[in-house]
Amino acid sequence: MVAVLLLASGCTAFPFVAPSLSDEVVLRVPSGEAGAVAEQLGHRLDVADITERSISTAGDTVTVRYNPPLKGGKPSAVRPELFQAAGVLGMRPVVAVAAGSSASECTVDAPSCTVETAEKETLALGRSFVTNKHLRAAQPVDAQGQWAVQLDFTKDGAAALKTLTDAVACQDDAAQGRFAILVDGRILTAPVLSLECGGSLGDSAQIAGGLDRDEATQFAALLSTPLPEGVTVVSSKP
Repeated sequence: MVAVLLLASGCTAFPFVAPSLSDEVVLRVPSGEAGAVAEQLGHRLDVADITERSISTAGDTVTVRYNPPLKGGKPSAVRPELFQAAGVLGMRPVVAVAAGSSASECTVDAPSCTVETAEKETLALGRSFVTNKHLRAAQPVDAQGQWAVQLDFTKDGAAALKTLTDAVACQDDAAQGRFAILVDGRILTAPVLSLECGGSLGDSAQIAGGLDRDEATQFAALLSTPLPEGVTVVSSKP
């Protein structure tokens, strides 16, 4: 479609060609929340560097049309989770290596839960000390040649992080000096905390370990703007 930009008298009119949008996702959202979800998705797409896009609503559906961002001249992979995952952050202490136990659901309010890592290690976790309400921003960063997600915390978030690291670093069993970072109940990493009892990580932390640029970008987008539960993909193309 060609639109014409009209200028004041005596100026030249230049044709403006709107970019065609190759991909489309149609979402079903909770009743009455289409406008809010559309705005939240706009923030997510900003973080994910998806600048060529349109977002429209109709009833309880939201339609996103977009062009995947180019990296090295090639379109980046855009995961369906970007449009429908809630993006719930949880940071919990590891209280035990629970060999032989089965995983349990790690909802944000669960006082404890059990998860299995990619290495098939089963970890028992305590309550979640740090959640999305403690985040000021999340962004992808290139940390010495490895991609990571930089988490910047509010003042209350820095205090919550200090409480978590104290709970981990000050326990007697040094083998349990770990904490887990989860997104939507799925464990991303469970690093060993290299911090003396009483020490502090300050007001920021990084999620690293095996992430490529696209993964770091899209995890940052999820965490930067959580969506309500119940957003589902109805259709997508191509």
